Amino acid sequence: MTIDKTEAARRQLETAIDLYFDDADSLSVHTLAFASLKVLFDLYPHRNQDGFAAQLDGIIKKEGWKAMSGVANFLKHADRDPDALLAPHHPQQAMSIIGLATLLYHRITGDLSLKMRAFDYWVEELGYEDLEIEELDTDQERVQAFADHRAQIRALPHDKMMAVAKSQYRFFLTHFEKLQGIVRQAEIDGLSPTELLDQQIGAVRK
Repeated sequence: MTIDKTEAARRQLETAIDLYFDDADSLSVHTLAFASLKVLFDLYPHRNQDGFAAQLDGIIKKEGWKAMSGVANFLKHADRDPDALLAPHHPQQAMSIIGLATLLYHRITGDLSLKMRAFDYWVEELGYEDLEIEELDTDQERVQAFADHRAQIRALPHDKMMAVAKSQYRFFLTHFEKLQGIVRQAEIDGLSPTELLDQQIGAVRK
């Protein structure tokens, strides 16, 4: 079967996500994520005429593209700079590239793959407060407990933080459909997010 550009970008992006959560080689993650991002960025104006690609280009043009493409070009070519050296590359540098590619994929297709959803969940976990995500739980004691837990994760050394990330990633992939079913049933039953959490925690304690 033939492979279109969107499918090719999805496969590269999902492999980059897998490698990211495995805390694999950061340069390999960067290469795959940037390749996917570039395909989706070039594809976007052919799929949507809302000007978003131009807005995104303007936002990251000054530093973002230079930093991201500089690493990517270093890893692809050596004809003009055989003796060039690359600055130390931290594994988290690819995180923003994956995020941008995921955003573009969603705007092009109107959906996210399960692995992309899992990545977004992790991003929200790390940046819950900075992203100003609306808190739906009205149990303030539980809200604070979750906030403390997120702070503890952010404070971990990189290797330990990624061990947590990998565990959450696997849990998400395995249980997403079941959790979605629980949420849908709660909506049908008219349960609020707080009531749903109370119900689920009560079931675990039993």
